[in-house]
Amino acid sequence: MSSNLLKWFHSKVKWQIAAPVTVAFMALLIGFVYIFKIPNPNMILIAGLVVCSALFGYRGGIPAGVIMLAYTLYFFSTNNDFVTFSSENVRKVFVSFIGIVVDMFFVCSLKNASYSFVQQIKSLTERLQEDNRLLQEISLRDPLTGCRNRFSLRHDFPAYINRCVYTIMLDVDDFKSINDEFGHDEGDKALEMTGKLLTDSFGEEHCYRYGGDEFLLICPDMDQTEFTSKIEAVMNNRPVIRNNQINYSVGYAHGTAQDESTLRNLFILADQKMYQAKRSGKNKIVGV
Repeated sequence: MSSNLLKWFHSKVKWQIAAPVTVAFMALLIGFVYIFKIPNPNMILIAGLVVCSALFGYRGGIPAGVIMLAYTLYFFSTNNDFVTFSSENVRKVFVSFIGIVVDMFFVCSLKNASYSFVQQIKSLTERLQEDNRLLQEISLRDPLTGCRNRFSLRHDFPAYINRCVYTIMLDVDDFKSINDEFGHDEGDKALEMTGKLLTDSFGEEHCYRYGGDEFLLICPDMDQTEFTSKIEAVMNNRPVIRNNQINYSVGYAHGTAQDESTLRNLFILADQKMYQAKRSGKNKIVGV
C-alpha cells in the first residue's frame, strides 16, 4: 500500500467512517457463515478482524473485535441465547476471546508501526531531497563570490541560444597587488564585494566567476540603454579596500547567440576587449 494511501487511512478515516464500514463488512461475513452454515466460523471472522484492523487500526479493530465476540457468544451458547454455555463451550469462548484480543492488538500495533515507519521514510526522503537540492546549488555556485561557476555556465548554455545577448568580461585590476600589499583575506574580500556588486546590478542568474579575478556576465534581451546604465553603475560603485577603490577593466561584445559556438565566440571577443581596456590604461570599458 502506498504511503499516501496509508496516510489517508490513518489521518482521514475517523470513527464515523471506519466503524460503519467495519460493521457492514463483518455483517457480510456473518451472513456468509450463517447462510452456508460454516462449521468453524471463527476462521472466517478472524480474517475480517485482521482486514479491518489492518485498514483502520483501532478504529476498525475494536468494532470488529466486539462483533466477533458477540457472534462467538451467540454461536457457542446453548440455544444461541448468548449467556448459557456448556463447560466445554466456556473454554472455547475463552480461547476465542483471547485470540480476538491478541489478534486485534497485534495487527493494530503492526499497522501503527508501519504508518510510523512510512512517515519516517517520508521525512528522511524529504530531507534527502533538500540535501540534494542544496548540494546541487553548491555545485553550481562559487562559495566566495556568490556568482555561478563554470560548471553552471555549461549547464546554462541552452538558455542563451537564439537570443540577443551582451557578454561582458570584467577583471579586477592589479589583483595580485591587492593580495601582496593587504593580504589574501583582503583579496578574497575584494572578490566577494565584486561578486555582490555584479549580482546586485545584473542579477545572480547572469553572473559567473570565470576564473581567478575574472568575471563573466551574460545579459540576454537587454537594450543598449539598460546595458549602459547597469555597467556604468558598476563602475561608479566600485568597492573600497583599505581606503583604496578597486578598479575594473571591462570588455563586452553584443550579438545573437545562434548556437554554442557563436556564444563562445562572443566570450572570446569580450575577453579581447577586456585586455584592450587593460592595455589602454585599465579601469575602462571597451566593447563592440
